[in-house]
Amino acid sequence: MALAASCYGWRHTEGWSKDIAAESTEGLRLAARALELNKFDATILWMCAVAVWILELDTQRALELAYRSLDANPNSAIALTIGGRIEVLSGNYATGRQLLERALRLSPRDPRAWLMTTGMGAASFAEDRFEEGVSWARRALAQNPHCAPAIRLLAINLAQLGQLADAAKAIADNLRIEPGLTITGFRSRRMFVDERYWQKVCQALRLAGLPE
Repeated sequence: MALAASCYGWRHTEGWSKDIAAESTEGLRLAARALELNKFDATILWMCAVAVWILELDTQRALELAYRSLDANPNSAIALTIGGRIEVLSGNYATGRQLLERALRLSPRDPRAWLMTTGMGAASFAEDRFEEGVSWARRALAQNPHCAPAIRLLAINLAQLGQLADAAKAIADNLRIEPGLTITGFRSRRMFVDERYWQKVCQALRLAGLPE
């Protein structure tokens, strides 16, 4: 149930949901039931954190679940990753970076390492470390060449560096994966993101050529 709940969350962020309202309701129902059955399991806790963060837009509750997951298993790379991503995209860049760096040290060859590296790229972008952001995005793409979030991350960091031709190429690659993507449509899938961070992303996406 927790896995299904988290999948409903990830589906929404990628624009794959067929009925957002129905899937959100079902995802949150599954998360609540999973926690009723076992509120101490580290894996259940981080999976439910994903669902609550994305589907319910309850960042504080999501962070509580993520940190409870780490209390249950302090060496869980994926729990560190989820906690780190939530912190970064909520505006707590330094805290998020620390969690993600720890995740990378614990599991440098993790099969889900693109979640770590895109999180690091987002932190770098937020902190105006754009060259570092480009490096993290390319590292994610080396593992998962069709990772749309990594492609967008590459585009926004390149745009902030003034490398607009390369940023536009990255956006074109993204549009081949997601035809019809717009800034407005993208925002509707990222309502859990801190407004200050989003405004910076939005500006960079415009520079890179993503339609409104």
